[in-house]
Parts: sequence; structure tokens; C-alpha cells
Amino acid sequence: MKVRLIFLMVLWVMGTLACSLTEDDNSTAPTLRPALPTADLTIVAQANATATALVNRATTPTATVTLSGGTGNTGTGNNTNPNCTPRTDWPVMVVAFGDTLGVIATLTNTTVDALVQANCLLDADSIFAGQQLRVPVVPIQPTGVVPTGCTTAFFFSFEAGKADASGLCPLAVDSVAATGQDFEGGRVYRYAPPIGASDPRGTIYIIYNTGYWETVVDTWDPSQPLSDASIVPPTGRYQPTGPIGKVWRENPQIRQALGWAYGPEAAFAGRIQNMPPTTGVYYFYIDHGKGIVLRLYSVNMGPNTWEVVGSY
Repeated sequence: MKVRLIFLMVLWVMGTLACSLTEDDNSTAPTLRPALPTADLTIVAQANATATALVNRATTPTATVTLSGGTGNTGTGNNTNPNCTPRTDWPVMVVAFGDTLGVIATLTNTTVDALVQANCLLDADSIFAGQQLRVPVVPIQPTGVVPTGCTTAFFFSFEAGKADASGLCPLAVDSVAATGQDFEGGRVYRYAPPIGASDPRGTIYIIYNTGYWETVVDTWDPSQPLSDASIVPPTGRYQPTGPIGKVWRENPQIRQALGWAYGPEAAFAGRIQNMPPTTGVYYFYIDHGKGIVLRLYSVNMGPNTWEVVGSY
């Protein structure tokens, strides 16, 4: 009798365990992207190192202060602390429209706090176009350098250590109309098709802060709704509209990864420069729309990755 009782108890325990395992198997689990091959880990490490700078550029508003005499730190600009003395041992650069201290710090190999202190700024958001800033080193300006033996120049300047090492000549630059929008999880831009393209549809580029990227064909047209009135973003965030909004609404995984938009989309002059394909790897350069240029890698049987390589 005792043996039968023990046998029944064992069967009951096994049945309970089987039910638990079945319930776990049916649970809703997040879909994970494929793991990166070892060869791509360096690329993603570089991409993640620059993601913070991209987010700073996307989220830190640039003040539109009008100069009222003087030129910022070197005169009587109204965004500096009058009781502070700026350092004079650093060279001077001029702030361009759309610049933020976050991206300037990245390009000059310093930090936002160091720039604030060196220039006696009231805060990190108070710079404006035309202002003169003291920086450790003035960023290299685009020179349109033509690689040796080539006839076409790159449309931007490479950062130190990021020059193209393929030995191949870049192809001609495609300049098209583009719009870009910043999100909590990355940045998205819509590039119109190049002149003479057989496909009249544009391309949506999705640049994730995780170091991945992907594209979606733009299928939106003006007869379709701009947005979904039933989707209400939280305060300070936006629902994307038009072509970008359609991709965001119709692709749950993309929507979840990107999150809400920080602001409306903005137009810019888009530029893409392709490189001749090599065995197993294809890459090209694309204008990020904020003074930054990305190198986008497409690897056969592997994930697409990106890195910041230059500016203009």
C-alpha cells in the first residue's frame, strides 16, 4: 500500500512539473534580434560608444538666441556668466546652425561639462549659431579630398581613425530630398529615390541606438491618413506622421524598439555615397541630417550595423 501511495505521489509531482513547463513555453516572450558574429562586435562597440552623442544631439535643443552685441564668449553675448573667465589656451570654433554641445564635445574629443566651464556658459543648452566657442581642437572641415587614383571625392571629412581603408574609389554622391525624425530608440529618415531611379518609391532608414539599422520601402501616399487619432503620445513626445508614421504604426517591432518621437520630422538635403561591393560585405555612407555621417554595413547572412565616421 505504501509503495502504491509513493508511486501515485511521484506521478502527481511529474504531472504538475509538466504543466508548469507547458505554461512557460506558451508565455509571451520578447523577440530578440540574432546575436552578432564575432567579427561584428568591434563595429557595434564603436556604434554604441557614439550612440550617446547622437541622442544628445537629438534631444538637446539648440537655443535660438539672437546676438545682441558681442560674440558669445569673446564679447558680451547674453548666454555666459559675467563672473567667469573663459580659457584662452584653446582655439576658437564657430557654432553652426543645429550644433549642440553634445556633438561638439564628441567631435573635439572632450565633454559637455568641460566646454561649459571653458566657455563660462550658463548651461549646456544656451549656445547659438554664430557663437564662438573655445574647444580643445577645431573639427576638421570638409575638404572634398579625392582618394589617390580616384576621380570622385567623399562628401564629408572622416574622423581620426575612421578613414575608408578599402582602397576602393567611392561612387558618385546621390543628393535627394530627405526628412529625419528623432526617437527615444534611434533616428529615422526618409530618402526620396535618386533622379532617374526605376522605382518611384522612397526608402525609410531606421537607425537604432543599439547599433543596428534596417530599411523599409515607403508605401505611403497623400491619399492615406497622416496619423492615427486614436494614438495619443505622452506629454513631450510625438506620434510620427506621413511615411515615417506609417512604418511606425504598421510594424509593431519597429514601433516598440523606437518608442515615441522627440519632435516633428525635419527636412534636410540627403546624401548617399555608395562603395563598390566586396565579397560578403557591402557598405555605404549616408548623411544623418545633423552634420554627422554614418557608415552603414550590410553583411551577408548577418545583421546590418552602423558607426559614426565623419562630419561636414
